[in-house]
Amino acid sequence: MRRAAWGLLFLAFAFGCSGKAADHSPPPSLLSLQAQQLREKGHRALTLGDVARAGTIFEEVRRVAEGLDDRRLVAETLNDLGGIADRQGHPADALVLHQKALGIAHDLDDKALKAASLGYLGQAAQLLGNPDEAVGFYRQALLLARELKDRKLEAIVLNNLGLIQLRQGQHEDAQQSFRQAMTLNKELSEGRSLASNLANLGSVLEESKQLSEARGYFEQALDLDKELGDPEAVAIDLRRLGGIAELQNRLEEATGYYERAY
Repeated sequence: MRRAAWGLLFLAFAFGCSGKAADHSPPPSLLSLQAQQLREKGHRALTLGDVARAGTIFEEVRRVAEGLDDRRLVAETLNDLGGIADRQGHPADALVLHQKALGIAHDLDDKALKAASLGYLGQAAQLLGNPDEAVGFYRQALLLARELKDRKLEAIVLNNLGLIQLRQGQHEDAQQSFRQAMTLNKELSEGRSLASNLANLGSVLEESKQLSEARGYFEQALDLDKELGDPEAVAIDLRRLGGIAELQNRLEEATGYYERAY
């Protein structure tokens, strides 16, 4: 699970939306299965950080899905493409794609697809700087995720909701959101998401002037990011620890953290 430098977790559903109810529709055609396999290849490219290649693959999947009139796959791929647009700095384009996906989800009365689309819409609105709109989408996604027992989506939405609460000065609510997300990610063994939760909790505590406690969470995030082999996240953690040391007037220690971060 990739995260932005400021703690946002990007949504990604490689193998369809989790929490999907039993499907009694006819088995998919060979072409539909091949399109799903191609979509999985796109998500593997995304996991490796090759956003451009993933986008090219998702466009091909969408063309195939539209030709097959596989509306669920069309919607899933619209969400994939919206996620690419978010990563490439085009959240307004992403919003349009996710709205189309949500429309299909409503037509199909597919709760799992609705939940995913609403989560993506919240992400795009958040990146656009529309926190109230993002919260509205996230609240709807959260209700559906809990109904469907989709703990992965629930954890992502809670983390991103916590970021909005943090920026709005709602520190207690933000802490609660991050702690709930952290509990879920521990149960799911989602290491990268857990590291983000830890760092975000540290940020709340730093904002609340609880510097020693904040340092503890940043240190946990650093240890986990090192274990996961994520150098970009490690550098961010080191800069955060440098900031805490500076606020505590431990200037030599702060300099050491900053030097290690570059």
